[in-house]
Amino acid sequence: MAYILMEPMYKTMTSGKVEKFLVNQGDKVKKGTPVAEITAEGYFTLCSEYNGIVKEFYIGENEYVETHTPILEIEEIEEED
Repeated sequence: MAYILMEPMYKTMTSGKVEKFLVNQGDKVKKGTPVAEITAEGYFTLCSEYNGIVKEFYIGENEYVETHTPILEIEEIEEED
């Protein structure tokens, strides 16, 4: 399993709010797929770093979470040609 974290979008970012998830449980994602819209002193789009299937969400929309905290789980799969 792999985890999408609330990554800091700028050097001093310590937390962010998940405004909206752009994927659903069971969706297939590739590296670079937008997975969530984040606000934290600006508006950002968080993208997947993995190829896989969305398995579980750890927080809900409109929730704040500290940086480096997992927000969703991906079951990694090998990229198809």
